[in-house]
Amino acid sequence: MKPLLLFVPLTLAVLFAACSSSQQSTGISLPALVYQEPLPPFPRPITTPTLRIALQIHVCKDGSVDEVRFLNSSGSTLWDSAATLSIRLWKYSPARYEGKPINIWLHQTAIVAFSEPQYLLLAEILCSTAEQADTVYSLLEQGIEFSELVSKYSIASSHTAQGLLGSVNIQIYPAHVKKALTKLGLGQWTKPISYGDRYIIFKRLKELR
Repeated sequence: MKPLLLFVPLTLAVLFAACSSSQQSTGISLPALVYQEPLPPFPRPITTPTLRIALQIHVCKDGSVDEVRFLNSSGSTLWDSAATLSIRLWKYSPARYEGKPINIWLHQTAIVAFSEPQYLLLAEILCSTAEQADTVYSLLEQGIEFSELVSKYSIASSHTAQGLLGSVNIQIYPAHVKKALTKLGLGQWTKPISYGDRYIIFKRLKELR
């Protein structure tokens, strides 16, 4: 049985329950998914590579998810309940109205894809702006050590561990991040990648034996 790994977004609509009518037309910056908790294994034999699911997801000002509603069932109420718990661990960049974080409802039509996990040993440098990430990338290309740049530039909590994330199932990341990671050879780093409202550079490390 293959594990369920992620939702692949198809369409995204905004439900403005958290905004006034004057906010609905202009000034809204939509949240972007930056972390996906892997979904639980499906409890029944898999006869199709994907499932189509409609959801409503409430994203808080800090990007956390505090409520999930399934608008159609996967066919297993037990899996729907377990998947809801996983989705509540997802993380988004905050939605913003005129630059200020807001709570917002998202209507997400998505595909649940079945696939095996893929683990890579990774380190990261998380930057607050594209300009800063470009500077870091340029310094890496000039031969400056990754760990040195982590200490100077990274705003992630991993900076205290020289950026080390450990062995990570890259299926937790959005599709554009995962695509960049699958191309990495040992010791290589990515170009700056948009990561919600921030920018990130990953390095693939050699697995310890």
